[in-house]
Amino acid sequence: MVTSWLRVGAVVLLCSGLWACPGLPPPPDGGVVEPRDAAGEDAGVPDGGAPSPSCLTLEAVDPAVVDAGRRFLFEGSVGGPLVPKLAFDNLWRVWATVPPADVPAAIRARYGFVPALTPNDGLPMGFRLDNGWVRADCLVCHAGEVAGQVVVGAPSTRLQLELFVDDLKALAQLVGQQPPNPPRVRTGARGISDIVGMTMQLALRTTNPGVPINTEIGYQDPPAWWTLATKTRTYVDGSGPQSAHRTMMATQLAFGATQQSLEQQEPEYIALRAYLLTLPPPAWPFTAPATDAVARGRELFRERCTACHRDDRCERSESVIVPRGSLGTDAERSVKYGPNEVGLINASWFGTGQAHQSTGGYLAPSLRGVWASAPYLHNGSVPTLEGVLDSTKRPRFFRVRGTSRAEYDEAAVGLKVDVLTAAPVNPTSAERADVYDTTRPGLGNGGHLFGDSLTDAQRRDVLEFLKTQ
Repeated sequence: MVTSWLRVGAVVLLCSGLWACPGLPPPPDGGVVEPRDAAGEDAGVPDGGAPSPSCLTLEAVDPAVVDAGRRFLFEGSVGGPLVPKLAFDNLWRVWATVPPADVPAAIRARYGFVPALTPNDGLPMGFRLDNGWVRADCLVCHAGEVAGQVVVGAPSTRLQLELFVDDLKALAQLVGQQPPNPPRVRTGARGISDIVGMTMQLALRTTNPGVPINTEIGYQDPPAWWTLATKTRTYVDGSGPQSAHRTMMATQLAFGATQQSLEQQEPEYIALRAYLLTLPPPAWPFTAPATDAVARGRELFRERCTACHRDDRCERSESVIVPRGSLGTDAERSVKYGPNEVGLINASWFGTGQAHQSTGGYLAPSLRGVWASAPYLHNGSVPTLEGVLDSTKRPRFFRVRGTSRAEYDEAAVGLKVDVLTAAPVNPTSAERADVYDTTRPGLGNGGHLFGDSLTDAQRRDVLEFLKTQ
């Protein structure tokens, strides 16, 4: 029983998005992959007339392999046993003296879990019943509620992993068990966690690299899975090639899997990656934007934005990594995921042939389905696209209201929030991540000022265009 509780640490690894297709080769000196145009010349950052990235064809996938990957994700042995179902159902005992009227709904609300698309034995999305145990998989973090609909591949914006792990520890103590000892989970705000830092902690339990390793890397917002097919690099800093699948497989080590067993299961993970390459973005569900506004916004986007972001005429393009000095967003992740941390991954089987690099910057994300991937910037510090394009409309302290259709901000394109004047003082464990505090390290909302020079009318046209992507 004690050993089984230790498995709780694995669920946070499953949310890391450690996906890594033929992408940009690492620079020979380990430096930054700079923005470049089709001729290989420096393109810089948007300046009103920079050329767009070169277009690439989408990677071909075998429909049979795609189907196998889908079945592996939803029906197979991805993930691992987390806790007994009895323990999961009794988590309410940590925070209440009598059971809630609807226990499954109360558990979802407290931890930000997403309702399953099927009955699922009363469990949320990303969990399943397996011989009396609750098994966790990637969908704990990579399925979200967007404007009232559950979307596979969307970030789970309400997830409170740190509270979930803390409550599992408390429940173990409550029933007289030794509490689990997973790597520390740092959740900066709901849906925003330092997953890579936790991964470094886990690696150091079995490896001595002989050099200092940062274990607080910086907070990140899970990327939308449907953008995977459109880019050549992955992770918020572009540190991994889009083709890599082994770093995802490494999450299973937290469940006691051996490298040998994972090597035997590698074809299933390759198939899972193929399935993700086929995921479509959800369509804008509100009033269709005016055709003339979309046309004006498209021209502005092509003029101002395609030096870094995928040209809307491209199905796929070379990924662009913008140096942190040019971008100006919170630097913590780009600084702390450096050569030592990259070396720790690359020295393992999980990095063999799929090497990571320290980029010193941030990946310009694909804007495919961008309306459904709020909040924005790599750390989720800006709740709306309007705020991305106008830095004066970024709240310092805010609380996301919810995920229903009524709580989606159609005009600003993003999440409706309650703006606060300050962060709460001495919050409880349940309140710790409810308020986004952009004054904290790793959660800053500065930088990406490229839209500030637009007029209000131009900004509105760009937003109308982005609704169609």
